[in-house]
Formats: sequence, C-alpha cells, structure tokens
Amino acid sequence: MVDVIKEFLSTYPDQIRKITEELRHMARRAMPRANEFLYYDAVNYSLSDSPLERICYISPGQNQVTLGFLFGAHLDDQHHLLQGIGKRARHIKIRTLEEAKNPALKELVKAAWTNGAASISSMKQQTRRPVVAHSRAKHPPRSRRKTR
Repeated sequence: MVDVIKEFLSTYPDQIRKITEELRHMARRAMPRANEFLYYDAVNYSLSDSPLERICYISPGQNQVTLGFLFGAHLDDQHHLLQGIGKRARHIKIRTLEEAKNPALKELVKAAWTNGAASISSMKQQTRRPVVAHSRAKHPPRSRRKTR
C-alpha cells in the first residue's frame, strides 16, 4: 500500500522531509489515537477522520516546517514557542532537526490533544446561533410620496 504522506513529502528538500518525519513520529507518540491524514498540503491530526475535528497539523515548506495548533491560543505555552495573534490558532516554525526534537513540542501536542475535544465542542456551540423570533407588531406604513 502506498503511503500517501511519504509520497507527498518526496517533493520537499531532504532536510524538510527529516524534520517533518521527526514531527510525525513525535505526534503519533503524543496522540496515539489521533487520525492522521493529508488536508490542504499538511499532515493533520484529528479526533476523527473529519477535518472539522482537527487538533494540530504539520505543514512542510521549502525552508521550514510549521507545527500548527488549531486551538493554540488556549495552550499553556511555558516556553513561549507559539506564534500568531489570531483568536484560536497558533503555530511554531521549525527550521532544524534539533528544533524538531525539542521536548517542549511534545508537551504542547499532548496538551492540545488532551484539550482538543473540549475545544472543538466549545467551538461548535459558539457557531450555533439561537433562532430569533421576529415581532409581528405592525409598523407604520411607509410614505409613498416622493421627496424633492
């Protein structure tokens, strides 16, 4: 069987492939029950096989690999590694294999996985909007006269 992710990574420079593989190995150890799949040119990890339940991703580039957290703003980043200013997402840019082996990355991935179900549930509740009943009170008729 063809490993779609390895095939996807084959187009990247050797250093980027090594960094990505190191991060994949770490992510699978930190999130053993996560679903791993390609989505939008990134290796994604999700609670299920749905992209809507993604927790984090590994996105290779030509000069770096980005480790992203869809709910990273809620993570306790004791080592101040996370970048970004959005409401929810944060990321870390990794340029060397040594940076990819940083144990603090595994701590963040574990925390993201542990908090993932609650974060996704909270997001789903926020996107549900209550139905607002409109008043049937009569409004005064609009004037049909043209103003000059």
